[in-house]
Parts: sequence; structure tokens; C-alpha cells
Amino acid sequence: MTAVTLIAEIGSNHDGDLDTAKRYIEVAARSGAHVAKFQSLSREGLIAPRILDPQTGEIVDNPKYAAFGNQGLSEAWHYALKACCDENGIEFMSTPFSLDAVDLLEDVGVNRYKIASGDMTFRALQKRVAETGKPVIQSTGASYLDEVEDTVGFLQAAGCDDLTVLHCTATYPPAWDDMNLNALTTLKARFPDLVLGLSDHSPGALAPIAAVTLGARMVEKHVTFDRTSPGPDHPFAMEMDEFAQLAEDLSHLILALGSAEKTPAASEFHRRNNLRRGLYDARTGEPTEGPDGVWLRPSRGENDGRTE
Repeated sequence: MTAVTLIAEIGSNHDGDLDTAKRYIEVAARSGAHVAKFQSLSREGLIAPRILDPQTGEIVDNPKYAAFGNQGLSEAWHYALKACCDENGIEFMSTPFSLDAVDLLEDVGVNRYKIASGDMTFRALQKRVAETGKPVIQSTGASYLDEVEDTVGFLQAAGCDDLTVLHCTATYPPAWDDMNLNALTTLKARFPDLVLGLSDHSPGALAPIAAVTLGARMVEKHVTFDRTSPGPDHPFAMEMDEFAQLAEDLSHLILALGSAEKTPAASEFHRRNNLRRGLYDARTGEPTEGPDGVWLRPSRGENDGRTE
């Protein structure tokens, strides 16, 4: 069965410190992540410094602009973090929020792209990413199925032939009854040839484990060294020891899911005779065919003391 790609979303939790960002990469790699992900954005390129106040009709300072803080990456950081990922055997990824960011990431040498839920309708960005010819991951928070269909169709028409679609609830953290993980079954029915996944902001490991059971083969989870740290992404992120446990649990889950075929496990074959009642040939001790045509084990009373 296909393994799960596990993305450690470091995002802005480096708190503007390059050494901290590198330490996240190192710990994520040791914890079992396949990808260390950041965000290629700038306050100036993403948030308007002044906005219209709907109450007064006046142009005022945008509080989100002031609160943005140290969430972006400098150009130089991209190269340093890519090198750190290479040294630690983990893939470097960063979500572009502008066309210039795609050009930068191409120069850095990323393997694939993740497009945020908020850019589901940013066609110019999607076109630029698709034209790189690299795999694309599209998050689909706060969207209807027809919007996902439109976006998938656009990306494929623009040249993307390796697309992963992530179910997502774009609240931080979401309420459990907003998660709607069963939407994965709808996405699977609509896009049977695409890889599906979950971009998760919920507490703990429950949602990723359930999503993989429903067919997700990529999981993105925010990580932090300390959930009590100040900053927008720390409170809902998974601490690194929890993330390491998630990585282990997902690898075990894939093994446990097995195939859809109902057949005895290899470890069960030697127990089939021990578990079942039957007849045996008194001369040879071999199992014999019962009167109803069913092959039965010898009735020797040797069932290891079990009653399964």
C-alpha cells in the first residue's frame, strides 16, 4: 500500500530566527517528516497597509498589517533552508504567495509546489506554478466541490500532470463538527486518479489518522517546539514529540490497513488447524474432509487454550 507523505508545516513558527528555522528542519527530519515546509510571502505583498473601515467609511490602518510580524522569509533564507534540508535528508518546500515567489523557488530548486487554500482562485499563480512542470499540491479549504473541480481542471489544462488535492478546514483550529472528513470520500469518487490528502489544523492526531483510513496519502501538520509560544500558528500546532508519534502511527496504520482482499494473514496460516474443530484420520493423523465437504482440522483438543 502507498505510504503517507508527511509534511511538517513550520510556517512562521521560526519567529524570525534563522537558527530556529534550521533547528525545526533538523528535528522534523529526525521525527519522520518527509517534507519541511515554509511560506514564501511578505507583508507588503500579501496585506494592504490601509483598508476601508466599514463602520466609518474612512481609510484606516490595517491591524493585520501591523500584526504580521516576522512571518516571511528573506530571499537569502530560502537558499540557507534548502541547504539545511539537503543536509538533513528532508525535502524543502515553501508555499508561494506571489509570482515573484515562484521565480525565487525555481532558482532555489524546489521539487514541487503547494498552493494555499486562499489562492484556490488565483489563476495567474496557478498557471505559473503549473508551467514549471513540477508536481502541485492544492489545498481546498473553504471551498465547494464545483470550485475544486474548476481548479483541478485549470491546473491540468495549464500543464500540471501530477496533482495532489488536500481537504482542509480553513479555521485555526477548527471545531470537530466542521472537519467534514467524509468529504475525502466525495473527492475520491470525483477524482479517482488523483492523490488526496489532509491539511490539518485540528488538535492531536485523530484527524490525520482518520483521513488516512479514508484514503488520504498526504498529511500536512503545523509543528512547534512549544504551543504556549506567542505567535499566530503556535497555539494550534503539534509539538515535536507528538509529531514523531504521529509519524510512527501513520507508518503502522498503512501496514495495518493492508489490502481490500479478505484472506488469512501469513501469521494465521499455522493457526488455522489449531483454531478449528474437525476430523482426522486415526491411522495417519491427517485432517480429513467432513461430511459437509468442508476440510476440517484434526480434533486433538490443541487450540493453544484459546477460544477464538
